Amino acid sequence: MLSQKNVESVTGIPARVFLHTIRAPGFPLPVTKLGKLRLVRREVFVAYLQALASDRAPRRAPAEDERIGVTAVLAAAGLEPVRQPRAGRASASSGGAMRSRLPPSR
Repeated sequence: MLSQKNVESVTGIPARVFLHTIRAPGFPLPVTKLGKLRLVRREVFVAYLQALASDRAPRRAPAEDERIGVTAVLAAAGLEPVRQPRAGRASASSGGAMRSRLPPSR
């Protein structure tokens, strides 16, 4: 049996993640409660983790997800993205911007 006390040594999953997983709505495995201790059969839980790992598609980077989302919104509006070179900083160009300073304090 796995509990939040031994799950990290057996599976490498932190206790916090284990508890969050077994408390999630729709968790398909039976959980035995003994006071504050939560127990799950080790073999069944490991098989569940392996099934999760094999079912998931490779994850994309968040920046890629954002780019795909932006492209989809533009396409829905009948537009297409235009590639622009990335600027080093998010500031106005030095050629057209004037720098201002605070007046000297008295």
